[in-house]
Amino acid sequence: MQYPNIHLAHFIDRPNRFIAHCRLLETGEVVTVHVKNTGRTTILQPNVTTALVYSDKPTRKTKYDLVAAKKYDQFWINIDSQAPNQVVKAGLNNNDICLPGIERITQVNPEVTFLDSRLDFSGIGDNQKKFFLEVKGVTLENRGIAAFPDAPTSRGLKHVKTLQKALDKGYLSYLLFIIQMEKIKTMTIDIDIFEPLAAEISKRKRRGSKLSPMIAG
Repeated sequence: MQYPNIHLAHFIDRPNRFIAHCRLLETGEVVTVHVKNTGRTTILQPNVTTALVYSDKPTRKTKYDLVAAKKYDQFWINIDSQAPNQVVKAGLNNNDICLPGIERITQVNPEVTFLDSRLDFSGIGDNQKKFFLEVKGVTLENRGIAAFPDAPTSRGLKHVKTLQKALDKGYLSYLLFIIQMEKIKTMTIDIDIFEPLAAEISKRKRRGSKLSPMIAG
């Protein structure tokens, strides 16, 4: 995913989930920025190099969005929580994403309600089979292993259960993890951060579930 008007800056602090202070590398100016991820994003530590997107829209409260951070000063991690859905939407519409059980996607609907859950996408394949798809961005990394989630997520657990219910009703169901960084060897569900999610996915596997988790970098 490409961003215009990128400026590099050193991270200073994060007063709350929504904003942070950064020092622009080119001028030394300290600016208040909007953090495009309300999660823990533990990569945001003092002096870490970050990527800011500049915007001059008069309605904005800040002039910059913080979209990425450089880990160990070696590789970038995209922390923009909107990026995974944007990438997947384009991939589904262009049939660049291959869904097991569907040769070609003929219809894509973003942000749909199924039962008591809001899911990222539904759609129809050329076999007239309807599917539901939930996207999860992955920003946590340790020694080349990506992990999800980076914080307890009751919402994520609910989505897995809803996808299983859709599968039980005859729909195709997919859980797509978008790894928002390079240099990744594999991915895991972090049992130490949120054991119920790891247990739920393991239970589905033991029961022979056809719920399809996929990984895309």
